[in-house]
Amino acid sequence: MKKFFNIIFTASILTCFNSANAGISSGKVTSVFMHTPDVVMFAAGPMSNPAGCVSSVQQWAIKLSDPAGKGFLAILLSAQAQGKSVYVQGYTNTCRDWPDRELPSYIVILD
Repeated sequence: MKKFFNIIFTASILTCFNSANAGISSGKVTSVFMHTPDVVMFAAGPMSNPAGCVSSVQQWAIKLSDPAGKGFLAILLSAQAQGKSVYVQGYTNTCRDWPDRELPSYIVILD
């Protein structure tokens, strides 16, 4: 029953929040690394519908100077440590924290 609700929740997110040029990825966190003292890049499954600013690299970027970035990093590390998948939704056409990596709007740990 719990899996059923997770599927419904994920489908609702995809339906309600999927907009043009906002990337989506879902999968296990396969890499998390510091690029500069303030920017963390990560990958979590193949990215679909990426923002126009995204290069061929399937990664996201967050700044740790942004309070949301610190929260995103905590979620990513928790999911990675537990071996769980995440769902990542990007802001519409935004590569604010790194020129060719999309900025996530939210990250959800999946069962």
